[in-house]
Amino acid sequence: MYALSQALRSLRQHLTSTLATFFTALVSFSLLFLLGLVLWNLDRVVASLERELEVAAFLKPEAQATTILNEIKTWPEVSEAKLQTKEEALATLQLDYPYLAQAREFIQNPLPDTIRLKLADPQQVREVGRRVARIEGVDGVEYGGALTEQLVRVLAGLRVAVNILIVLLLLDTLFSVMGTIRLSIENRREELRVMQLVGATRRFIQGPFVAEGTLLTLAAGLVALGLGVVSYRFLAEALQNLLPFVPVLAQGDLVRAALAMLVLAVLLGATGAYLASRANLREADL
Repeated sequence: MYALSQALRSLRQHLTSTLATFFTALVSFSLLFLLGLVLWNLDRVVASLERELEVAAFLKPEAQATTILNEIKTWPEVSEAKLQTKEEALATLQLDYPYLAQAREFIQNPLPDTIRLKLADPQQVREVGRRVARIEGVDGVEYGGALTEQLVRVLAGLRVAVNILIVLLLLDTLFSVMGTIRLSIENRREELRVMQLVGATRRFIQGPFVAEGTLLTLAAGLVALGLGVVSYRFLAEALQNLLPFVPVLAQGDLVRAALAMLVLAVLLGATGAYLASRANLREADL
């Protein structure tokens, strides 16, 4: 209780530096939380695209469809393979374009028999596609891996840039906390010297300063969580209205992210305060 009461008193006494550190931490944590949620959501989108990824092998009219299908099913990279006849393909197409049913009586079905594959590892889609194309009787191969690969590359580059930004923001917050604690120590130098003379240990003296830094970043983290959750929900709602099939993070995901954020805020504040108090509470300086 002593450490907590002293920390609150110090925060009130140095209101300018307290507010400066608070808003620095608030900006850092808000960006960290929101960008983290966006990156996590992008990972979900890419994973969803990969799950839906399939290879379509279009067969020549004279191809032995059953033989080719049985061969492909033996490949360890393939988790599922099925044959779609040209009649089934035309029926599926007519569901999307009903007017084709009227033209069916006048034209021959131009669609080929197709073998559709799903892979155990979507990263192998290009390799499997090339392998299927070499099978005798396969007229052509199509897969949607190009878009997914581009998204993965963009996401990787974005993650690097965001991580660099996050590190810089966290360092800025850390040094801001250290500056605030150093100011508190300087203003209480005489009081701290007396405490040491009457037998107070360094750990006892450091306690209020560590509590001060922790309270400061924890308060900023809580406000940042509120802003981040509201912002993310707004973005997620707008995205789902535009693209209903795109997955968004569930309530449980937001709770886990919030807990991780609060733990980081506490650790950052406590670490910054401890380092600052350790550096500025040397026995020779008191």
